[in-house]
Formats: sequence, structure tokens, C-alpha cells
Amino acid sequence: MTTRHDIRLPVWIAAGAIAAGLWFSLAGRDGPNVPPAQDAPAPAADGPAEPAAAGPIQAGEPVRESALLPPDLPAGERLAVFAQGLRGVAVDGRGAPLPEVRVYLLESPRNEPLALPARLQQGLATGPLAEVVTGPDGTFAVGLHVPTDKYYELRLLSPRHADQRVGDLRILPGEWHDVGAVTLVPGATLRGRVTIEGTTTPVPRAVVEVDAGTVFEDAAMRALPGRERGLVAAVDQDGVYELRNAPARGAVRISAVAPGFARVVRANVELAPGPPQVVDFGLPPGLSIAGTVVDGAGRPVPRARVEAWPQDSASAPSVAPTQVDGRFDLLGLVTGRHRVRVLARGYQDQELADVAAGRDDLQFRLVSRATIAVRALAPDLRVVRRYQLAIRRWFRNDADPFDSHVGLVAEVPDQRVRLDGMTDAIDVAGLPVGSFVAEVTAEGFARCRSSPFDVAPDTRSLSVDVQLHRGASLRGQVIGEDGAPLAGATVETQPDGAAPDNPVWRMLAQSAPERVTRRSATTAGDGTFVLPHLALASYQLQVDHPEACRVYVRGLRLEALGERSLPPVRLPRGAAVTGRATAGGRIPGQMKILLQTRVEPGAGRGAALEALRLETVTDAQGRFRMDRRVPPGTYELRAAVVGTAEPDAQIFSQLLQLRRSSTTFTVVQGQRLVEQTIDLPTDH
Repeated sequence: MTTRHDIRLPVWIAAGAIAAGLWFSLAGRDGPNVPPAQDAPAPAADGPAEPAAAGPIQAGEPVRESALLPPDLPAGERLAVFAQGLRGVAVDGRGAPLPEVRVYLLESPRNEPLALPARLQQGLATGPLAEVVTGPDGTFAVGLHVPTDKYYELRLLSPRHADQRVGDLRILPGEWHDVGAVTLVPGATLRGRVTIEGTTTPVPRAVVEVDAGTVFEDAAMRALPGRERGLVAAVDQDGVYELRNAPARGAVRISAVAPGFARVVRANVELAPGPPQVVDFGLPPGLSIAGTVVDGAGRPVPRARVEAWPQDSASAPSVAPTQVDGRFDLLGLVTGRHRVRVLARGYQDQELADVAAGRDDLQFRLVSRATIAVRALAPDLRVVRRYQLAIRRWFRNDADPFDSHVGLVAEVPDQRVRLDGMTDAIDVAGLPVGSFVAEVTAEGFARCRSSPFDVAPDTRSLSVDVQLHRGASLRGQVIGEDGAPLAGATVETQPDGAAPDNPVWRMLAQSAPERVTRRSATTAGDGTFVLPHLALASYQLQVDHPEACRVYVRGLRLEALGERSLPPVRLPRGAAVTGRATAGGRIPGQMKILLQTRVEPGAGRGAALEALRLETVTDAQGRFRMDRRVPPGTYELRAAVVGTAEPDAQIFSQLLQLRRSSTTFTVVQGQRLVEQTIDLPTDH
């Protein structure tokens, strides 16, 4: 019998957005006070040339730790290499250590939930940031050189156990968090036969798949080596299949399909460890739609995504990738007419309606998307040869053109451009139909945009110039509560109206690019700061200091080039919030601590947006310290355990824990320190 072991987990994006909204509205996502990255500098027009620097260089690709260190490097040695990370021990159900378990560190798909649909549709899964192997004693340590203000998760894979997840985790600078013992248990076993409906005759070449996930699982699991295709088993000559180490518990969807037969789905199958669960399939006759996908020159287009929907129902699409020769075969279709769509990177989407199931002669000839040649020009019209380039959708605001908006173009990633001395423009391919601007960020200039341009279905090429300028600048001074200049304060630009403490705002903001230039400055000994080379847009300033409360300066509309001076910005002192958190008197590893302004019912949407929301995690001794001081007011403090539950189960479990652990305290004028102890009630 042939058995293949992978995990295939569906993404229910609508449910995911709802769950994420519930989670973020209460739980927040504001960890260590890490300033947002500034626009990365690029050499100016007259900077030194770099040899062999022709063409674009992709920026932002994740680096897997295994490219730097061997995965089997002992945990103790990793602790010496990295300043921060996550460590623990993999054990079985009896507590015995498990060696040779692969441990992967990934960014959680929750960091950008609204971007998931486009990323998954285009196959843009992000790989692991690091991978290690547990030692003979089951221990592991996964470190990062540069942690970010994001959620992370660990995935533990063993051929003898069900996969295990630990999340959502934070990695704080200079901290090694111990996630404790991670228990791996044998998974469920599924077994059965696939036969022709109404007979005992086995179906040849049948494949059984298990969709066993919850929200966001697909994005994370597709990123793991060996999990690209999913939990799949092929039947043997007797039509028998067996799937081992499926998820140990929970409801799954199991489907079977074969050439010449319709797909049959068993929904809501409850899994449990123990004896194999028998799930048989009787497949009725079915049809397929097959064909080829080629480009304009007749060459095969591999890895295109082909989808088919019945025209008279709202069922999920059947999906198949094209092979190296451009062939595709959509199996398991019922009799009737279908819509067939082809998506491939760099080509215009193509759709064909009224396709009868059973056809095997479809041919899609894809048309390449438009290519634009972008030139960046300095004020004296010299060509700038090194810069960052982004293509943005353009949404004109006729009521106020100054406040027109831009949108991401998922098909065209941002690029870092370096041109040789013989090349004046960079070619950018793959633009879909729509209205766009080219956006350039170069050292010594503000972020600048081209005039809007349109790409029509028949557009093949365009030339676009971006005229650079020095932009606007802001000058000001930060003072303390006593009116004295405050040195060492951080001043950052943000889009006007931003609510960084509001988790829902942050979630939505991740899906849209900004018009403003992100800059930060640290105040000098006299409290002064300058923020140069700002794009013309509407701004606000976020002002932070370790010994003061955060303050926002809003409503800064920069419509003209040149310098603008601001009134002094006063920062109140406020109070530091520290304490210790336990669960049932024990330290359970990492705990999430959430502080929120208490908002009275009926206070209105504005009060909710302005509410303070801070989040941190406990250290190995259960201690915590909020990364910012808080002004006088009434606050709620909550705690939840970061565990190994499935993502959706963990969301609702943590929501319950946050509610059960809620405690209220008040900071009065002049108070400088608040110390709180939280003991999360447990059921046992």
C-alpha cells in the first residue's frame, strides 16, 4: 500500500477575518516599543557606482537560520550565538524526551490577515525563518539575530506524531523565552476503501485528502518543507488507503477523487486518537476538464493555477496547477457547465464560461501583462541610479486631490534598484489593468511619485518618469512635564489619523501602503529635532521617551516644500506598570499581558480609538513590565497563557482567560509606579 504523509489545511478567510477582529479588538498587538523602520536609504544620484549592479534586486526575502547554522547545532551553543529566541523541550505523552524532532520558527499569518487571500492565490508562502532539530534530551533553541514586533509560532514535526504548534509567541530583544515542555502525541489514523458507487470494485488511482485546519493554518503549513501538498494518501490495488498521524482531535473534512469519478466529501468527521477510524467512499461517475496553458509564443506556462466552478451552484472551486508541459487536469467534476479561470504570475487573468465538464481540449493562451520603464530624475534632471521603487494603485479623491489614496499591487513587489552607468531606466513587468503611480525613495530626497498612468487590457509597454524633490521638513522641541528640554526622545512620523494603539486599525493599515514618509529622529540635548525630506501629505507625530508617556501631534498637513517649525511638545511623566503573572500559582512559560484604558459603555467610537492598549509577555520568572509609562487614568490588566492549542481554539481560550483575569487599577496624578500581581484562575 502506498501512503504519503503531508498536511493540507484549508483557509477559511471570511471566518479568519471575523476571528482576528474579535481577537485583536480585545487582545491587541503592541509589543516591545520598536520604532517602525525608516525608509531605507539609497545612494544619491552622484553617489559611488557599484560594479556589476545592473537590474533590480529583490528586498525583504526571509533568511532561514539553517543557511547560517546547522539545524542540529546543540541548543546550548545557539544560546551563545543569539541574544534572543525561544527554547523548550519536545516530549511524548509520558514525558520522555523526543530527539530528532524538527522545529520550525515562522512569522504568524495573523500578522497580515487581510493580505492572506492574495498571497495564497499567488502561491507566495513565506518560508520558515529558522529550523532546528531537537537534541538527544529533546531540547531545542531557536534564535533570531533581529526580532521584530510581530507574532511568531513554532511548528514541531515528527514522523511518529501529529504535528504540534506553539503560538502566538513574541520574541523580545535580549530575552530567551522558555516555552516549556511541548507534548507530541500520536495522531489519529484514518483508513478505508474507495470503490465505485454501489459496488465493491476498487477505484484505481484514487486519492484521499484531509482538510484538517482552522483559520490561518494553510498559510503556515504550506511554508514547511514536506508539507507543501498536504495530508494525502493514494489507494493501493484493492482501493485501500491509510493516513497516519492526522491531527489528533477536531473535526476534519475528508474527500476522495479519481480520474473519471466525481469528488465525494465527508464533512465534520471527528478525529480521536486510538483505533483507526474507518471512512469509506463510494465514488459516482464524474468528469474532468483538461487542457493546456501556454504564453503568447506558444510556450508552456508551468505552475499556473486553474480553477473551475459549476455555473449553477455556489460550491468551492476545483483547483489544479499546470505541469511543466503546461497541462492541467481538473478532476471530480459533475455533469454540467462550468466557469474556468487561469491565474499565473506575470500574465493577465483569463476566464472562460460555459465549459462542459468532460472536455479535454481546452487551451488558454495567456497575454503578458504590461511592462513599464521607470526613470528617476533629480531636480537637475540627472538620472538617479540607486533607489527603492514601488508601484501603487491610484485612487483619486475628487473632493480633495491632495488626499488621494494609493493601494498595494500584490503582483508587483517593491524593489531595490541599482542601475549601471549605461542604463537609465528599470523595466517593471507584470502590471495588471488599472490606474497606477510609480513611487521612488532615494537618499537625499523625499518619497516622490510619478503622475498617474493607466494600464489598459491592450497596453504592452509604457515609459514613466518620477521627478524627485527634497520635500518638506519639520523642526521642533520636546519638553518634559516640568518644561525642561527632554533629550533622547524619539519622534516618528505617521499618517494623520493613525491609531497605533488600536489593534483593529493596525490590522487594516497593514493591507494599505502609506502616502507619508516614515522618518524618526532623536532629540538633542536641548530637546530639538528635525525630520527632513518628507513627502507632501498629511502627518501626525508620535513622541516617546523612556521616562515619559507617549504623545501624538496630529493634523500636520504638509502641502509646500521647505521647513516648518512646530510649538514645543510636552510629555507627561506618568507611571511605570510592572508585576508578576502566574496561572494557578504556577509559571506556565510565556504569558500574554494586556493593559487597556477602561472605556465606559456609551463613550463612543472616538474614545475606543484613542484608548491605550499595551501588550507584553512574561519572562522566565513570570515577571512583566509594560514598555511604556501610562498617564493618569483607569486601566484594566489581563493575562492569558500562550499554549499549544490549535489557532482558533487558542483564540477563544485566551479570550476567556483574558476576561477571567481582568483586574482594574487607577493611576493618580503624580504616581510613578504601579505593581500588580495576576494569578489566572485554572479549572484544576
